[in-house]
Amino acid sequence: MHSFDPQIAARVGVNAAVLYQNIVWWCAKNAANRRNEHDGRFWTYNSVKAWAELFPYLTGSQIRLALEKLESEGLILSGTFNEVGYDRTKWYCPSEQIHLSENANGIARNREPIPDGKPVHKPDVTPLPPKGGRAEANEISETLCAWASPDAVASFIAYRKRTKGKALTLTAAKRLASNLQEIFNAGGDTDDALGLAEERGWQSVKPEWYFNDKQRADRGANRPGSGMAAAFAAVAARSTPRQG
Repeated sequence: MHSFDPQIAARVGVNAAVLYQNIVWWCAKNAANRRNEHDGRFWTYNSVKAWAELFPYLTGSQIRLALEKLESEGLILSGTFNEVGYDRTKWYCPSEQIHLSENANGIARNREPIPDGKPVHKPDVTPLPPKGGRAEANEISETLCAWASPDAVASFIAYRKRTKGKALTLTAAKRLASNLQEIFNAGGDTDDALGLAEERGWQSVKPEWYFNDKQRADRGANRPGSGMAAAFAAVAARSTPRQG
């Protein structure tokens, strides 16, 4: 469900107020999980294309204007913390960090924070744009960044070029994004899924591969909801792009 603060709406309009509430929720969630911290703040990221998928009743122009209004009014800050130059995804945070309540926005879920020992997958080299040129490289990155972090996406793109001898195509990226959507909707960690693909030498990652691998790793822990059936039961519950 999308919501907004009437006081914010009176100041910047309903469209901007809805986006502001979404930014507040994600930044608070990231703060709780100690993710996406830069310059002493916790951020969320999205391209305008991904925003438009999250809010289908808003056009790209309306989203740009709303974000510009929020920034000009001093309600949010923007930044760029992407690992690769061609990734132009913008990052946002409230000008004042707000903590996430137990059921903020009505969609908070109990998820374990990412363990400190999780491997960090970062590209060894800056990946070169694929044969389609810089425009296609941007589209590939944006397609995957709707469901995974820029760091994880850049790492996987570099891995594909380095180990498979060719860059990821836009068609393959769209198929991969669809798989990441299923993994995310089933409660999986999409960054972890891309990292696992690199570790296992996979050209892509499918939900069943990821969850089967996690089942083997977690066998004996007897955690509720760790099985494949429980994981995929949640797929139908959500169908919006990932935001981080």
